[in-house]
Amino acid sequence: MKRLTIFALMLTFLLPLGALPSLAESTTQKIEELKQMVEQNRQQNEALMLKIQQMEAEKAATQVQVEELATKQEDTDLKVNGFLTFFDAIDIGFYVDTTYQYVFDRGATNSLQLRSLYPDNEQFAINAFTVSVSKTPTLEGGVMDLLGFRADILFGEQAPLLGSNGLSSDVVDPYQAYLQFLAPVGNGINVYAGKFVTLAGYEVIEAKDDPNITRSILFGFAIPFTHTGVRADYTAGPLTLTAGLNNGWDQVKDANGNVTIESQLAFSHSGGAISDLWVGVTGYFGREPGDIGFDETNGWRELITAVGTVTLNDWLTFIVDADFGWQQDIIFNELGDEEGVAWWGIAGYIVADVHPAITLSLRGEYFDDEDGFRTGLAQKMYEFTPTVSIKPFKGLIAGNRFIDNFEARAEFRWDHSDERFFETEDGGFEKDQYGVMGQLLYWIEL
Repeated sequence: MKRLTIFALMLTFLLPLGALPSLAESTTQKIEELKQMVEQNRQQNEALMLKIQQMEAEKAATQVQVEELATKQEDTDLKVNGFLTFFDAIDIGFYVDTTYQYVFDRGATNSLQLRSLYPDNEQFAINAFTVSVSKTPTLEGGVMDLLGFRADILFGEQAPLLGSNGLSSDVVDPYQAYLQFLAPVGNGINVYAGKFVTLAGYEVIEAKDDPNITRSILFGFAIPFTHTGVRADYTAGPLTLTAGLNNGWDQVKDANGNVTIESQLAFSHSGGAISDLWVGVTGYFGREPGDIGFDETNGWRELITAVGTVTLNDWLTFIVDADFGWQQDIIFNELGDEEGVAWWGIAGYIVADVHPAITLSLRGEYFDDEDGFRTGLAQKMYEFTPTVSIKPFKGLIAGNRFIDNFEARAEFRWDHSDERFFETEDGGFEKDQYGVMGQLLYWIEL
């Protein structure tokens, strides 16, 4: 019995030893399977990394394409916006000037003396319907913002009165048409090329910018209206310097093959009780055709004008305009003798804005045409004109600019000469001329 027990125990220990070969084979197989799994995982990881790298490369390429498209779009937007900004900066304006004038003891006529832009008597006149298109250049922005232009085209009865040599019409007159370039130097140098109004004198062509209805004797007879050429101006602090070359007085087409020089030095100031101060001295120098006498001449002409304006407390303005001109080589007789001629005058203005809708203006002037070169008769003349201007709808609707700029004016004017210069209704001539005038103005800028 004891032997059987020992034998059983021996079998118990020996049986596992017999299974060792098969266990070893199973373990080896599992190891191989694990190795294969590891290799598969490695290959899968490598494939996954390659896929990730490929996706990242594709993403980077796509990002580059997106950035290139965005850059192109930004460039396109800048070009389009610059183009649109150029046109957004364009201003358009309209202006209408209509009058009725009555000069005593003259009768219906369209040739009143000393009425440079308003020669019609005892009749209603559509003097001007003006369309203005302009763009003011600026240093802020791109190249397109440095470019500008202006055109003022007048339709009406003033067109032939403003007409220049080489460009005249009974219906239309483009009294300004120029290109403008703002050179980015310092504060900016403005350069103009084309046709523009004169720098001389105080009064201007647009009635809305003058204190009286009728123009002064100086405006009509002492200075030119327009010039065609090139002009440049530069502002440094309170000073502005302007210089240019042009064809001469009121000449689109050069009448004599000579260039006229223009120049102006102006000073401006504001502050304290002085709301606005402007003083300017202007000069024109060159050969100009002589338009009276027995033969056409081409003498040297000079014009010096000095203008000063000062506004006090935003409502009271004083203005002085002094003009001095002379020309050489004018032929007055059949013998061909050449003489020099001269003319000069001075005008003073008081303008009071007594109410936001009411302005009172007073002008007095003296003009000495000692040789008769400008008026056709050697004479000394005086003129006195009070004017009242009313804007009946001013402030009626707050902020409504479409009705604020309607203006009605009325004035009385007295002219006097030391010679019998003013024609009367019966064909005679008197030393005095009296008249009244009414005017309706309207303008708007869009």
